[in-house]
Amino acid sequence: MTRPLTFKAADRLMVFAPHPDDETIATGELIQLARDAGAAVRVVFATDGDNNPWPQRWCERRLHIGPVERERWGKRRRGEAAAAVARLGVASDAIRFLGWHDLGLTQRLEQDDTAIDALRDEIAAWTPTHVAMPSLRDRHPDHGALRVMLELALAKARSTCTRLSYVVHGRDDNADALRLASDPARHARKRDALMAHTSQISLSRSRLLRWADQPEAFEAAEPDGSIAGASGGGIVLSLPLAPAFRFWRRHDVLLVIADGDRIARARVPLPRLAGSMARARLGSALCAGRVDLDLDRGTLKIAIAADAAGHVRGYVKLDRTMPRVVIFDVETWQRFGDFSAAQAPAVERVPLTHRASL
Repeated sequence: MTRPLTFKAADRLMVFAPHPDDETIATGELIQLARDAGAAVRVVFATDGDNNPWPQRWCERRLHIGPVERERWGKRRRGEAAAAVARLGVASDAIRFLGWHDLGLTQRLEQDDTAIDALRDEIAAWTPTHVAMPSLRDRHPDHGALRVMLELALAKARSTCTRLSYVVHGRDDNADALRLASDPARHARKRDALMAHTSQISLSRSRLLRWADQPEAFEAAEPDGSIAGASGGGIVLSLPLAPAFRFWRRHDVLLVIADGDRIARARVPLPRLAGSMARARLGSALCAGRVDLDLDRGTLKIAIAADAAGHVRGYVKLDRTMPRVVIFDVETWQRFGDFSAAQAPAVERVPLTHRASL
């Protein structure tokens, strides 16, 4: 069931965009709706979109692109983003550019808490009532990684804001819970704002306009990524691998576990020809000793110790490591809490004493 999305003058909308143009494609009308209601709006860009070689080759008529060229391209896209949000009614002092490396957000998430803490500080300083951010179901790796970081940052900031999820690349079946009413004038301004992203329009005008013309709709949820374990124990998540993952695609298993403000991470290579292995231990005492990872006849078994409250909170992804012809993911991030849904892979709650190596 869908319901309309409205704002009040006292509201504060904070939009997080992985790259310049995401803010307009996904939230161009949302921003205007908030501004028309008198609400404050702030737009935060995680990257400058500097690692964007094919449009740059097209626009600059060059083949080689090195660090100098990427820096120049990032500055151009930053200027385009500022022009676009100005057309949406957002003042220049309400824009923040974090300047993180384009196509590097998964690495930032894995590295340490620096990026998460920077996002926490942005949120805590501005105290939004609404945060618009990418969905975990978005197939661009930067979008999914930014969402995981933002969920962890929101938890650290103890924020109770409304979370609005948007999808640019792909489709989220839950993303139509909140829908904007049709407004031709708002949509015309959104298209005009998109035209400010000239570097992208020059090569992909039809595709970008097709995305922008889709009605803006959002999933609104308050997930914390957690699932309850057995008393004094934990859970085992069972993730069946599709045949392509078992036999020829090269992937790593990425894990991010949160326990209060403490965050632990692990990356474990998935063996080649995994479907031929009856059972194998892929990793022991991962993520600060909380996780064992097994492969059992083509199914990943992720055994996780619960926290002091008996919960397990975190995220898992099969991350493609083979060379990419296109940047988009085959598999996106999953919250541990997603596994409790009826259609999700199985969850087994087990006492800690019944599990090995944890």
